[in-house]
Amino acid sequence: MQIVGPWTDGDLEGVWRTVMVQPSGNDAKMHFFVQQLQTDDDNGVSIRSTTEIPEIAQLKGQIVGYRADEPNEEEPNTLGLFFEVVPADGEVSETYELHFTPGQPYSFAPASN
Repeated sequence: MQIVGPWTDGDLEGVWRTVMVQPSGNDAKMHFFVQQLQTDDDNGVSIRSTTEIPEIAQLKGQIVGYRADEPNEEEPNTLGLFFEVVPADGEVSETYELHFTPGQPYSFAPASN
């Protein structure tokens, strides 16, 4: 579980949280979730949305880390993540990127330069 950055949407605000789960078992697949947590005036926090990214389970390799892109002032309700993946049959890591905007289709693909 990791807090990866802030978001705002009009008068609403909060943080992005990611959750990566590796169930036990030899054939278990990784599960990765993006959550939008909303804060309120009483310092309370609630889950506004949760989305699973099933493409993570289909990767042929191991995620060795991920990081968030800097928040975008023009689109403060979006999230960009970059994943470092070591392929099962290789030694050189590959980078994948996730672009997420609530209520819209996300994109997950190998990173482009």
